Amino acid sequence: MKHLALALLGLTLAPRAALAVNLIADLGGPAGFGSSYLEDNDDASSSEVDISRAFPGGLRYFNGTYRSIYVNNNGNVSFRGAVGQYTPSPFPVADQPMIAAWWGDVDTNGHGRPQRNGVWWDVRPGQVVITWHNVGYYSAHVDRLNSFQIVLRGGAQMDEGQFEVEFRYQRCEWTTGDASG
Repeated sequence: MKHLALALLGLTLAPRAALAVNLIADLGGPAGFGSSYLEDNDDASSSEVDISRAFPGGLRYFNGTYRSIYVNNNGNVSFRGAVGQYTPSPFPVADQPMIAAWWGDVDTNGHGRPQRNGVWWDVRPGQVVITWHNVGYYSAHVDRLNSFQIVLRGGAQMDEGQFEVEFRYQRCEWTTGDASG
């Protein structure tokens, strides 16, 4: 009976909102998120980004070792090639290893960089940070914005090829674009 009372008490508590986390913003460039960025686009990706400065031996992931990534506008990074798909597929996507902090229809054609619609990255020894800063959604909407990061870290305490992934969410106001229903 004591457990039932505690469970019922838990149901009467108000739900909590998730707390926003500050983005890492001391990385240089006009917005502080790095000097490399994607041009305004919908569903585009970077060219191959060399991460060997951060991880000289590469990253071991999905039975492969990777020395480069592709920064995809839609909230993720991939390892074997660019991904323009904006509607998520179930994980794992075996033919295309990726790390996704978000996988939605990001559209940065609403302009405003560096204050909004910026996808930035920074590569330095032991760390890669990819930031989607105040990004809108398809079709060039900026009435709701999302800000989040993927942080890849390695270090002397880890074996060669090992790494940690951190997702940081500061602002999440939308989930899908107009083309996603």
